[in-house]
Amino acid sequence: MVGATPLQSEDDLLFWIEGEPKPAGGSDMHMALYYVVEPGYLDAMSIPLKRGRFFNQQDDERSAQVAVIDEALAKKYFGDTDPIGKRIIVSDVPSQIIGIVGHVKQFGLVGDEENLQAQLYLPFRAQTDANLEGGIGGAGVIVRSQPGISNVFNSVREVIRQQNSQNVISRPQTLDEVIAGSISTQRFSMYLLGAFAAIALLLASLGIYGVISYLVGQRTHELGVRIALGAQRADIVRLVLGHGLRMALAGVAIGLLAAFFLTRLMTKMLFGVSATDPLTFAAIALLLTCIALFACYIPARRATKVDPLDALRTE
Repeated sequence: MVGATPLQSEDDLLFWIEGEPKPAGGSDMHMALYYVVEPGYLDAMSIPLKRGRFFNQQDDERSAQVAVIDEALAKKYFGDTDPIGKRIIVSDVPSQIIGIVGHVKQFGLVGDEENLQAQLYLPFRAQTDANLEGGIGGAGVIVRSQPGISNVFNSVREVIRQQNSQNVISRPQTLDEVIAGSISTQRFSMYLLGAFAAIALLLASLGIYGVISYLVGQRTHELGVRIALGAQRADIVRLVLGHGLRMALAGVAIGLLAAFFLTRLMTKMLFGVSATDPLTFAAIALLLTCIALFACYIPARRATKVDPLDALRTE
């Protein structure tokens, strides 16, 4: 393929729609990202075909010029009108629209730049030798392989070398690597936020432990009296844990309420999950509660070892 490459490069062209007044200049034309691709491109990239058809082997330089547009271009320039069969003019050459495909997030997983959302596909086989020789110094090749194949690049390199020993492959990448590179900034931000969150969780645990330990120390006499009157060790543990759990649950409730509003500020850093995902909120609430209980358990165990006589002497 030539033209734009998803998540890596962009290339746009100007066009106008047949039936519109011919634009006086480039500033009056429409703009779209364009991809010059082979018939197997949709399958390789798992792009859905919404309507019509995609290119086939017969769409070459000797056939009528055709083009495929994406959903964004169809909605932006044709509205409710069916674009299949209509013509767009690219470089003064009319091309008939034969299909509509799904939109590709060209500039990242979050979304696209507002002015460059429309996308246009042209058949690689319809390009003349003059266009290819003068317009590009190379072409992008996309290969779909079975999961777990480690030497796919070596296999592709060998096939290309057998066809022409002067051809070379530069910067081979898997799609996972391309996506990882496109979100490297967001990933660093999330790692940083994760580190601060872990530190905050540790400090909160130490704080809960310190508060419960202090309260147990203040209630030494009360606990000694309870034990002297027949309270079992399990009763003392439940008493201390219950007091700590009430404090922890109050803190978790306040934290969840604040997070419900503040996580909306992180929307652009999240992929595949909403800012108010209920499963995530439930898991975090459960984790924080368990950590709080663990922080309370050590003082609770120490409270069971209070000697009633020593507790009474301290009063």
